[in-house]
Amino acid sequence: MRVKLNWSSLTKEQKQIAALIGVGVLVVLAALYQFALVPLLDSIEQRRQETTKLRDDLARATTALKQEVRAQAESLALKAQLDKLTQTSVAPYGNTFAWVTEQLFQAAKDTGVELEGLSGGGQPLGAPTTTDPAGRTFTAFSAQMTLQCNYGDLLRFLRCLEDRNPLVTVINLSIDGRAQTPERHQMSLALEWPTWIQSPTNAPVAGKAGKP
Repeated sequence: MRVKLNWSSLTKEQKQIAALIGVGVLVVLAALYQFALVPLLDSIEQRRQETTKLRDDLARATTALKQEVRAQAESLALKAQLDKLTQTSVAPYGNTFAWVTEQLFQAAKDTGVELEGLSGGGQPLGAPTTTDPAGRTFTAFSAQMTLQCNYGDLLRFLRCLEDRNPLVTVINLSIDGRAQTPERHQMSLALEWPTWIQSPTNAPVAGKAGKP
């Protein structure tokens, strides 16, 4: 049912009452907006911001965790490589010369190089030392030798040594040509290996050459 309100037919008192009702409705609406709707909208926006921040924090935490896991895996892999090198490529403490001799003669046999003379320089006093993460200390052990071979054989000999032991270092090389055997030369070669400066718990047994 529709009710038509004729403003002109209302009395003065009725008009005043209607005006007061209208003002009251506006006051109620303003109060609802100010004290109900605005706080509700603010709460929704705050929760949205908190949700966004939590999502960002979770993403950063996930990324950091992945990086930490990757770093730990790389660290373990490097430690495994170091342990393998120290077990197979570091000359053992004690009778180091026997270990070096075995490696050199095996490489010479495999590459057809004639090894004429070999001497060990020992563990020089005052030589620079290096300490690994486990606190174990290394120093240098050098050996000098005389070879009969051509350039190709020399390269194969050095590559064979390097393949067997990536820590070996060439510290001196001299070549003397011979007229009677122009295809083969007399070569003086000095090599250096890291070796333990004291007996470590996990060092290789003296006299046992590390082989891959």
